[in-house]
Amino acid sequence: MVSKKVLKNIGVFALTAMLVASPAFAVSANASGPVARVNVHNVHGTGTSTESGNSTSGSSSASGESASSSSSSSSAGVTLASKAVVTSTGAKLVSTVNGVYNAKSVDGAAVITPVADVLAAFGVSNIGAVKMDVVDSAHGPAATVSINYGLAVLAADNVAAVKGPELDMNAFLNGKKVVDINQPISIAVGVPASFRTAGCDYAVLLIQEGGRVSILPNLSADPNVIAVNSKGFGVYVLVKAPAGSFDKYR
Repeated sequence: MVSKKVLKNIGVFALTAMLVASPAFAVSANASGPVARVNVHNVHGTGTSTESGNSTSGSSSASGESASSSSSSSSAGVTLASKAVVTSTGAKLVSTVNGVYNAKSVDGAAVITPVADVLAAFGVSNIGAVKMDVVDSAHGPAATVSINYGLAVLAADNVAAVKGPELDMNAFLNGKKVVDINQPISIAVGVPASFRTAGCDYAVLLIQEGGRVSILPNLSADPNVIAVNSKGFGVYVLVKAPAGSFDKYR
């Protein structure tokens, strides 16, 4: 196994070569600066998933959308569409954070950390101040460079990763975009049938403003669900590789 120190050195070498070819790339149109580092470890947190086949107040209906999905949440007219993640047993993981969950390339997305821990992560006392926006990614070529860099780092560490769906996963606190939070929260995504492969493990490449690239290994044992702990938001890219490939990042 290649050590994390060696992996980081490989990443710096790869980055240097990429910067020669493209000296001014960034993670998105709104970001500045090149990729500065790669986080190659899991972000451990206190978030825990709650699985239940029954709907509760504010939880999913039979369609997987929240009870409030048909109404507007504010004067801005933001529609709350909390799409549940359904496990292989049929249980639903419903987001504890309201927002717009409109990604079509995955089978639902949800923050599965309890509300109290979400509040601590965002440093607020009112969960209504926190919103999520999860859609299929519309990132530009600069983010593509960063994604390819992350894939190259995995390849240099002998991880034959295959790229899957890409999501723009953003958080807002009192209407202002939040890039990083105080402590990790757990985020679950439903793996589309077209991306499920027996004998493979999953992970997420997180591409953030400022050019940060993180490798977040899947913490779920359910074949239908990818769950990661994360302290940041940006472009979430699902990747898969032969079983055991992402163990070194845990």
